[in-house]
Amino acid sequence: MDSNDIRKKFVEFFKRNGHQEFESSSLVPDDETLLFTTAGMVQMVPYLLREKDIEYPRVCSIQKSFRTVDIDRIGEDGRHLTFFEMLGSWSFGDYYKEEAIRLAFELLTKEYGIEKDKLWVSVFKGDKNIPEDKESYEHWLNIGIPQDRIVKLGRDNFWGPTSEEGPCGPSTEIYFDQGEGICIKKEYVCCKKNKCIPGCDCDRFLEIWNAGVFMEYFKDVNGIFSKLPFTNVDTGAGLERLSLVLQGKKSVFETDLFYPLIENIKKHTPEKDKFNINSAYLIADHVKASVFLISDGVLPSNEYRGYILRRIIRRMFYHKTFIGNNDGGFIDLIEKVIDIYKDQYPNISDLDRIQNVLFSEDLLYSNTILKGIKKLEDMIKDKKIILGEDLFKLHDTYGLSLDMSKDILKAKGIKFDERGFQENMRRQQERSRMNSTFSLGKGMESDFSDFPKTEFLGYDILSLKDAKVLYSQRNGDDVTFILDKTTFYAEGGGQVGDSGKVVGNELEVDVSNVKKTKLGVYLHFGKVVNGDIKEGDFVSCYVDKEKREKASFNHTAVHLLNEAVKKILGNDVSQKGAFIDSERMRFDFNFPRALTEDEIKAIEDLVNLNISKNEEIEVLEKNFDDVKKMGVDLAFEDRYDKNSKLRVVKIGDFSVELCGGTHFGNTSSLGHFKITKQESASKGIRRIRAILE
Repeated sequence: MDSNDIRKKFVEFFKRNGHQEFESSSLVPDDETLLFTTAGMVQMVPYLLREKDIEYPRVCSIQKSFRTVDIDRIGEDGRHLTFFEMLGSWSFGDYYKEEAIRLAFELLTKEYGIEKDKLWVSVFKGDKNIPEDKESYEHWLNIGIPQDRIVKLGRDNFWGPTSEEGPCGPSTEIYFDQGEGICIKKEYVCCKKNKCIPGCDCDRFLEIWNAGVFMEYFKDVNGIFSKLPFTNVDTGAGLERLSLVLQGKKSVFETDLFYPLIENIKKHTPEKDKFNINSAYLIADHVKASVFLISDGVLPSNEYRGYILRRIIRRMFYHKTFIGNNDGGFIDLIEKVIDIYKDQYPNISDLDRIQNVLFSEDLLYSNTILKGIKKLEDMIKDKKIILGEDLFKLHDTYGLSLDMSKDILKAKGIKFDERGFQENMRRQQERSRMNSTFSLGKGMESDFSDFPKTEFLGYDILSLKDAKVLYSQRNGDDVTFILDKTTFYAEGGGQVGDSGKVVGNELEVDVSNVKKTKLGVYLHFGKVVNGDIKEGDFVSCYVDKEKREKASFNHTAVHLLNEAVKKILGNDVSQKGAFIDSERMRFDFNFPRALTEDEIKAIEDLVNLNISKNEEIEVLEKNFDDVKKMGVDLAFEDRYDKNSKLRVVKIGDFSVELCGGTHFGNTSSLGHFKITKQESASKGIRRIRAILE
């Protein structure tokens, strides 16, 4: 049975049993607390929490997923992947354990024709917080699974929330017995003693379906479990593993989802003695994952999602080089990925865009990382172990990440001192603490108490000439410096500091952040691109205009959001914190429960209504008594100097707040306001994440 038929049978079966099909969501989730969409349930969380109205009490989907936890294991066995497809079904307060188990058993044995005697199951054995799942145990007995093939496991059979809090509960999983001797790694004690059971870390018992996460508990941010007023069922079956079983293979890489890719890699590896099947597995997995991540808008970078993509691309290129796989078949390989999946996921068909991203990364890899790899290979020639200081030098001087070094050393069977690397990294961080782009660090307030207050001109202009350098400290390319005047906004009021450039005579510095001491001294953090920056020099400042504008628009939107939240939820609600950058905003406020879908929509609508009014954004300077008369919320009044003029931001007749952040123009510049996530920040504090589209 090919993978297309497996997908089709799954959806048709659950539709016959009253389930509504949902399309796959993006690998980039709406939930900013998650790096990637790791399972089908990610898009279902609002329904599981009842934050969205439930139109369909029974749902099924085929969800593309990406997980980072197994990156280091790709190619080591026949079952671990980064990108995979999850076949899932859900019940939102409809059926529960008995029917979920019945449906799973019926689909596997009757629709897919898997022998009942090959199936084992596991249930939750309980712990100090949650009792044993006796109901699932009894249901499996009643359906025909003998007692000796029902295994009770611990936390492996309890599913927790995707973020710091949320619904959770015991799970029951189905395993396929691949038979004795299947395990690739004979060092496992369980295999040697022939006592494998589900839960062993070997390949004999292959988990093919989590037949039910039975969500009956809620875990809060303090780790306290309470009973939900409703119950849910969440199931998930990996398509690749089902394909392995139903196609009679011993590895997911032998199925129709991978076989064409492996054959292509073999074809374009001229020296057959260099071909390595584990490297071929890794290349096939990583090129597939790269195609899907790029198609969903992820681009290689040095942080967050982009870092993961860059890491798997570079691992893929290294293993291509390692086995002598030439570049002639690379386009063909990408095309094969698209051909396998284009009917199910049409958005991956942009071959030119995918090629451009991968080839650009390949060029960068070839020009920089290969030098570090060559240096590492020179070290390997006369050493049995690579010291931590050597690994750190490769990272610090040649840009070769620890992950890449470990991959290469593992492939060649060379030991390495990771602890020594971490110690060298810690020492560098200590040396560079004053240059940190994120924290002033302890003691820094007093370190700069003798400097005059920086003159900030950035409310009105974004560039200036002839700023004098009063202080500069450099550590490698990292630099911290103080100017007598600046146009760079310093981090404050929830808004991030500006970035941009500072230039002088044969000097160029990329400024990444700016912070301000309590005495008003602006510390600029950045990296030197050319030249050197010294005390007494005169330089020019150029703020990144686009980032400043976007951060300003987001800051204005937070003011509107603050007022809208109070009007919809009540005047007892007050702001407890915020974070604003050029891409998104985060807003914290006191409230005892999760917001309903109607409340979220009402807040969005009220913000967008005031955006559409094209209101002027007025910035006024008032003394403290006048501010009080204006009815301004003084929740943070201790942060302001009551003897100086205070800065008030007024947006039409809707919002008036004290604010030191940047705002300009009128509300029509903001675009459309959208709440992307609500969550708990701490006990009694809710958090809204939002963007401007």
